Amino acid sequence: MEHWIVWLAAGGFVAHLVLIASARSVPSSKAGVLSQLDVNFLHAVYTPFSFILFYEVILLVLALPRSHTNSIGKQYEIISLIVIRRVFKDIGEFNDSAQWIVQTDLASMVLLDMVAALLMFALVTWFRRISQTVVRTEPDSDLATFLAIKKTVSVLLLIVLLLLAIYNLTQWAVETWAFSSGQIEQAKNLDYFFFPAFFEFMIFTDVFLLIVSIPFYDRYEYVIRNSGFVISTVLLRFSLSTPKPYDLAVSLVAMVYGLCVLGVFSYYTRVIGPKNSADESA
Repeated sequence: MEHWIVWLAAGGFVAHLVLIASARSVPSSKAGVLSQLDVNFLHAVYTPFSFILFYEVILLVLALPRSHTNSIGKQYEIISLIVIRRVFKDIGEFNDSAQWIVQTDLASMVLLDMVAALLMFALVTWFRRISQTVVRTEPDSDLATFLAIKKTVSVLLLIVLLLLAIYNLTQWAVETWAFSSGQIEQAKNLDYFFFPAFFEFMIFTDVFLLIVSIPFYDRYEYVIRNSGFVISTVLLRFSLSTPKPYDLAVSLVAMVYGLCVLGVFSYYTRVIGPKNSADESA
């Protein structure tokens, strides 16, 4: 991991801890914009995970020119990190850490997130392992043009996502200020500003790359693999707007579907693909 993201995550973590400590020691400071600040120290873990998540988004965009499969794997990693970060956030919601078991609804949500995060970790591991078994085939034409297109898309997507992050952060700050001044009843969670829009952009990006890849990889197995990955990304986007705990089920279905598509694709490239090439040459 790059040093700059480590320093940002550590700095955000320390700053969040300082704000919580100030609000706990001087209750009068918990006013205005800080009125939404939760005074449970465990909530501070949410901040460094937010920086790490955004760093993963940048890595995903940079991975686009190298490998479509790798970028899908990065999407799965981002979803799993969102879930594991939510575990720390929900743990901070317990009124009394000594009596947490009494809060059965919240405790069950935390346990479900923990199990789902573990399953997602396993699915990402299997996805990475299966991707190593794929037999690479020669493209139907020179890949230089296709790589240039993917690099251009990657740069444009990175610019769009940076602008989107700035816009959403500004919008969240405006809503938070409006909530603290009593103009609105509740400010929206920061997650619901950025990540749903991010996955919508990834859907459009995947569809575009699917279309432009056809002249270079017009084989059946590549078309259906890329189409399956688009379906998986759409399901991931749906999971972000699905209420808990059904969002976990949708996310897991999306990842299992992508894993199955990759597994069948790998089998095809190792068993069916070479035979097809031999038949065509004959």
